[in-house]
Amino acid sequence: MKKKWYKSKVFVITGASGDIGSEVCRKFAPLGMRMYLLDLPNTSLDNLKEELRDLGAEYVENFEFDVVNRTQIEVVIKKIGEKEKYIDILYNNAGIGTTCSITNGGTFEEYRKIMSINIDGIWLVLQTALPFIGRPAPTKKFPDRKEGQLIFTSSSAGKTGIPNMAAYSMSKFAIVGLANSIRLEYKMQNHNIQVITICPAPVKTKFWESTVEMKEWVEKYQKRGIFYKYVDVKDVAKTVMKASRKYKREVFVPRWWWLLAWLQLTSHKAVGKLLIKIEKSKEDMPKS
Repeated sequence: MKKKWYKSKVFVITGASGDIGSEVCRKFAPLGMRMYLLDLPNTSLDNLKEELRDLGAEYVENFEFDVVNRTQIEVVIKKIGEKEKYIDILYNNAGIGTTCSITNGGTFEEYRKIMSINIDGIWLVLQTALPFIGRPAPTKKFPDRKEGQLIFTSSSAGKTGIPNMAAYSMSKFAIVGLANSIRLEYKMQNHNIQVITICPAPVKTKFWESTVEMKEWVEKYQKRGIFYKYVDVKDVAKTVMKASRKYKREVFVPRWWWLLAWLQLTSHKAVGKLLIKIEKSKEDMPKS
């Protein structure tokens, strides 16, 4: 998309107050967009709202929004849609993760919580927003054509399984599959709805501080060397902007992590050995 395309367009994002969500908003605000920030009750949203206005957003409004609350989803999305008529960019960013798996005592309840937020929530948001996604961009050949973007935050875990994080990996795989399917569906309907999937390696965010187990996992991960260092959230936001401007269907952060997906296809055994080696290193960590 050309830079001028974004001016006065409607940008809606879930999980807006998180480290990735807020940084992405800071990248899009200077383009003069009309921005709607959706997240759980959080005073930081009010601060972000003012910051985005100062950065150049044409309009900013935030809503209390829980992706597992179907009634709330319908009320908020319809309110935005009826006010603006169109949603030009819908960014499904909200998500959680834990070390929940089959062999490590993960419960069905914990698994369902992850899937309900990471997958069911996206489905409900998309389903409600469907009438408003994209705005008319007719051509002589396709007079009913619409134009817009759907962006999804998946993960490198959505391209290969991660030991002791099966539920999280499942949810991120599902996002990739959902995005791939919708992309083809819009193409079949002759719409220019660009579907973009972001697959970052572990990013330096509060996500990894949610539980003791998650903190241990990422500490152990980083001990493997320079190639396993945290990804900076600013790099993720820059990648999202580039993917939007140049329509990159699926992008990795850092960029070279696409090798992981390639190796997964060409040498599943090699990737498996690598991931097992990372996980087993936890046993060598000093106990507190």
